[in-house]
Amino acid sequence: MTVHRGGALGVSLPRSQPPATPPNFISRKQLFPLFETEVPGATLVVAPTGYGKTSLVSEWAQASERPTIWYTVDSNDSFEDFKTHLESSIQSFIPDLDLRTGKINGLNTSKSIFELVNVVAKVPGGVNFVIDFARETHEGLLPFRQLLVDSTPENIHLVIIRRSTSDASLARYAALGNLSLITSEDLKFSDSEMETIAELNGVDLARNGNAQELQQCSGWPAAVQLMCRNIGKNNAHIQFHDAMVVGLHPISFLATETFKGLRSENKELLLKLSIVEEFDLEIAKIILQDKYSESYLNKLATDGLFVTTSSTVKRTFRFNSIIFEALSKIREDGHELFTSAREDLVDFYISRNEITLALEHSFLLNNKRKFTELLHSNLRQMAPIGRGDLMIKWSAYAGDDSPEGEIMKKTIKVVGNLINLDFAKAEALAAELEFIAAHGAGSEFLDRLTAMVRSHVYFARGDFENSRQKIEAALLPTQGQTSLQNLDKIALLRLSASTAFLHDDFESLWRVYEEAEALSLNNESTVVAYHLTCMRALVLYSQGQYFQAVEIAGIACAQAREFNYVGIYAPFDAMLVLARSQLEASELFRAAEVFRSITTLAESSQIWPWYFMAQGSITRIEVSQGSFSKAADDISQQRKFLKSFLNINGLAWMIDMSESFLFLYVGDFTRALEMIKRMPRLEMVVQIELTHAFEVAPKNVAEIVEALPGRTAREKITKLLAITILNKGHENLALKTLIQALDLGAECGYHEYFIRQHKLYPLVVKASRERPTFYMEELVQTMGERIHGSNSTAGALDEPLTKREIEILKHLTTGVPITAIAKSLHISQNTIKTHLRNTYRKLEADGRHSAVEKAKKLLLI
Repeated sequence: MTVHRGGALGVSLPRSQPPATPPNFISRKQLFPLFETEVPGATLVVAPTGYGKTSLVSEWAQASERPTIWYTVDSNDSFEDFKTHLESSIQSFIPDLDLRTGKINGLNTSKSIFELVNVVAKVPGGVNFVIDFARETHEGLLPFRQLLVDSTPENIHLVIIRRSTSDASLARYAALGNLSLITSEDLKFSDSEMETIAELNGVDLARNGNAQELQQCSGWPAAVQLMCRNIGKNNAHIQFHDAMVVGLHPISFLATETFKGLRSENKELLLKLSIVEEFDLEIAKIILQDKYSESYLNKLATDGLFVTTSSTVKRTFRFNSIIFEALSKIREDGHELFTSAREDLVDFYISRNEITLALEHSFLLNNKRKFTELLHSNLRQMAPIGRGDLMIKWSAYAGDDSPEGEIMKKTIKVVGNLINLDFAKAEALAAELEFIAAHGAGSEFLDRLTAMVRSHVYFARGDFENSRQKIEAALLPTQGQTSLQNLDKIALLRLSASTAFLHDDFESLWRVYEEAEALSLNNESTVVAYHLTCMRALVLYSQGQYFQAVEIAGIACAQAREFNYVGIYAPFDAMLVLARSQLEASELFRAAEVFRSITTLAESSQIWPWYFMAQGSITRIEVSQGSFSKAADDISQQRKFLKSFLNINGLAWMIDMSESFLFLYVGDFTRALEMIKRMPRLEMVVQIELTHAFEVAPKNVAEIVEALPGRTAREKITKLLAITILNKGHENLALKTLIQALDLGAECGYHEYFIRQHKLYPLVVKASRERPTFYMEELVQTMGERIHGSNSTAGALDEPLTKREIEILKHLTTGVPITAIAKSLHISQNTIKTHLRNTYRKLEADGRHSAVEKAKKLLLI
């Protein structure tokens, strides 16, 4: 894992390691017994600034026999940054983490953290997990604090460092008696420690009232150290008590006085370095230029008062928060002195793709032209990695106060909300911009932009028709300045391709892919390459090239992981192709895992088409394994969930797919035919209609089969199987076309499709004798097992129930007495008793209750 990943703009991986302790650090091993030792267990370290919380925990962690996961929170961290740091820290003692967590890559939800942290559960022995919130109270991570506490496995000892009491409940550990609290009272320096600090700084406590002066610090570690530094270096007393009286922060006051006591050349170097809170040697060279000295930086780190350093191979220096705050106030009086260094830093951060930092320094330069250019040129880098929060943050400065400037701010903000997956806000802002466009200039520019935004909002809801119309509107030719570049258009075409793929509209899919390829000429953007890879996976799958499709889908998912593409840019489409290809290879467990990952990611993103399609796929796997009752319950739950949606959507047919599939498996062809009338012209619908035609109008089938297309492997295999069924009365002819289909299927990765052709099983067995390949032997074996398993699980009836018997069964579920049922059906009690005896016999039931249960399991009622 590299230090600067393209997607995680706020990531500085040294923050996933404990900070190094300086050589002159005063060990506080005597406080180690205050830490809880059991796992599961938790230690909460709570104290104000300057009590050495992080230093103590770092020393404890490095002395611990257990490995430590460490994460230092930064105010700019997104959830993805947090997850990247977590991965980096875990990877330090689980080198094959990528292999173990492949199924959760791309997830940006609570589920992904649960899965990631629980990888640690498989590590032998205990593990320490330190979260250092001491510097920050970042609201963006608040929702996940409780999740972390609740998700940590039984072999983890959790340590939380904060300036104030934790807002996450630790009741889980308190109930076990495994919770320890370390407070400022515990962290205060003892008299002996203060004497040691004084001695190290050359302070004679017996002279000049030094002892009394030091006592005013009340054991506050930072105050003691700064006070001793000032007395020792400057032979000056700081009026600590006076500073508190007039309302100054005493530690900040001491830090300022300590700085004033330095030599002028050291003050200049520190002030220059303090334009960044964290830096490495390369950044220090840029800031200090000809004054750069690595030995000076090493001395600062060794001293430990002004900066701390990371324990990683590539060292990173970070200012003590108290010192940094004090230096920031001093810098305000001469900010023009740092202009040149900031300008160089902007260029440097751009070269390292750390756009957040580049924007911050550009903004501090007060160079509006440079800042605006930088913001606009990098907006399209922020969008794929889900940094809508940054887009919203900087949108306020994206234009001047003119009407045009205000519109520019709103255009960036609306896209930021879309990227943040806040679809309601994005839609509201889009409506506002549409109103502005309707009553002023720039309507074409705004029309295209708002159409793009709405196309994603509508798709997320499952409103496919409105999404399609908005995509078309966004891609209309323009007369003047356009808000959409080719990259944006390709992203919209990918959205259009996704809609076509979900509806099995393969002709439209191929056309859209060709349009995207044409727009991508001479464009070397990694995002464009990613969009095209996702679309190519869809195309290959639609053509029946499953081996190639799974390979390309895997590449697309790897690209998404490498560059951290999330949100509306997440690889939902590629993941669906990956799972479907695994399903076609009869790797049912692996496919179900990927489908579950899609549902988790889609639910957290609230992009519902992917959720219902993946959930439906899981249900259909259950059906294929004979779990009919479970599948029926899932379908019922999905319908109930969909009913809770407030917006208009076109998602119900995705649930209909599963139900019609279930009806086919239990032999209820009539209800399957009724169900497909509500569905789009999916491949499943066409095949069910064709099967129906074989039964009701066999004379017309030959003409229908002849008209079937045969351009792609998928179409050829479908046609060959249809001809095989058509010629089932002529075994040699049927066998010939079946073998052709099987040969082509083996070439392209077909497996599950053939296994589902239960009626062709005897012919497949004969084909395997003519083609005694491993593929054919394995196919026949799996096919036989599936048929046997399906029959035994379903408990298929040797003698079907009559319509009257099913009608009576439905009444039995109500609990109404037999006499009342007979009366409502207008039949005698003797007649109903005869029907019940026959029903119980056919169902092998011993009474009313077991008959109802068996009928439900068989989906008869």
